[in-house]
Amino acid sequence: MAPPARLYSWGARALFLGEALGLSAHRNAVGVLALGLEGAFDVALDPADPAAGQRRCRAALIPPNTLHHLTSTHGLMAFLYVDARSPDLARLQGLVREPGPRAGFDLAGEAELIASLARLARGAASWSETRPCLDALLCGEASPRDPRIKQALDLLHADPAARPSLAALAAGAGLSTSRFIHLFKTATGVPLRRYKLWIAMGAAMRAIVAGETLTNAALDAGFASSAHFSASFREMFGMEPSRLSGGRLAA
Repeated sequence: MAPPARLYSWGARALFLGEALGLSAHRNAVGVLALGLEGAFDVALDPADPAAGQRRCRAALIPPNTLHHLTSTHGLMAFLYVDARSPDLARLQGLVREPGPRAGFDLAGEAELIASLARLARGAASWSETRPCLDALLCGEASPRDPRIKQALDLLHADPAARPSLAALAAGAGLSTSRFIHLFKTATGVPLRRYKLWIAMGAAMRAIVAGETLTNAALDAGFASSAHFSASFREMFGMEPSRLSGGRLAA
């Protein structure tokens, strides 16, 4: 029996572990690193042209807003999502040794990464043990040296639904809005508005994993409605959030 699917989110990143979801060709608003934890899979070289063929691989980096289709997937998969405007994406692109317009292949260190995520997926390693490996692969853990930005981040994570305004956060930090914007993006890699969306998404999905309804999870995370949450989730991740609910996920 396959282990339950798992979803983790931290900062402007998310990681899904589980069996492939069997999605049709789609786009994501974020960068996606797909990894076959138990075997290779195929990536359509041009989803709009079946004659273009497939590329078999164990890892594929899909650029944001790029139509893609993964086929011949089997067993456990990992999908690492990173913000389109974050340095994480540039870091991953720099590790690709076979770049392409629709996907990059042959990621440096992919065998070690696959082994680490496979251990996490099967319960042989904890999230606290695995996360440093991912932070090292990306651009490190966002740990701002400036205590004023750390205070703002703590406030945002403590209550994702509150979504305090830029003016309120800057005033609380004793900074001008322009200075706060600069320091915040330097610390997190993404603009404030985008970061708020990521942590709200993470809060809603953790609530769904814990058994909350999609509607209540969306409202509690600060979305105007379940439809608003679903539309935002679909735009970012290329699928409906219901694909990840219904008891198929573990915390």
